[in-house]
Amino acid sequence: MPPVDREHPASSSDDPGNAPLTFKALRILNHGWGAGWSLRPSPSRRSWMDENPQAYKCLPIVAANQWGWQILCPVDVRATWDGSPDPAGLTVEVAASHRPAIKSQFGSGILTFSPPWLFRTSAGWDLYVKGPSNRWKANCMPLEGIVETWWLNYTFTLNWKIVEPGTVSFSQGESLAQLVPVPHQTFANAVAQETPIVHAEPEAARELMEWRANRREIANQPVNTHQRYRKAEGIEGHLRTVDVPEVRWTTGSEEHGAGDASGETPPS
Repeated sequence: MPPVDREHPASSSDDPGNAPLTFKALRILNHGWGAGWSLRPSPSRRSWMDENPQAYKCLPIVAANQWGWQILCPVDVRATWDGSPDPAGLTVEVAASHRPAIKSQFGSGILTFSPPWLFRTSAGWDLYVKGPSNRWKANCMPLEGIVETWWLNYTFTLNWKIVEPGTVSFSQGESLAQLVPVPHQTFANAVAQETPIVHAEPEAARELMEWRANRREIANQPVNTHQRYRKAEGIEGHLRTVDVPEVRWTTGSEEHGAGDASGETPPS
């Protein structure tokens, strides 16, 4: 990737968000606290949706499930919060090898995970770091952030906030986060408006009224969810599946070798 001009980043007129996305996970460590971590394209399925298969007829949910890559937990983790604001108020039970990377760091019942990668995206692309889409844990919620991975030479942590005093567990292989690429210039020269639909888009208003009438007609049928979203006839590029590429391992330049870039303590 060419060097980034940090003093004069790409302007909105350059429209860098339309450049093809390149996503790289630059591995820092592959043993010790860095062992066992893995990435995968986010899957379309969720356990709660398997129990209620009608949910899969809502294509916006299915697309959001797949949008990006997931970071998977390397080991089993158990965390207990006593309700106090100090970092010592959260007790973390985890294998000794991973204690440097999975710990209580910030206090307030926040459990911190330090993945062993520096993520790099092509110029103009940030990563929206969030919890797995349409998946939740009892008494625990993920904190979210936008990271400028197209230039930043630092790592970031994943953080889950325990809501009320108590115990939560994460299993080895469980999804910890979803990495969603977003254009850095999303809001450059943006305009937001509210206007009557019948004035702005009368044809859309007509179709909407027909759709609402149809929904009322089928409201009492045994299966009435999302029947009008099954097809988008004539809409090129309509999302049914999301083709997120696999993260493929490469050794990098042999001149520089493929050794670890870190010691025993992960970057915070």
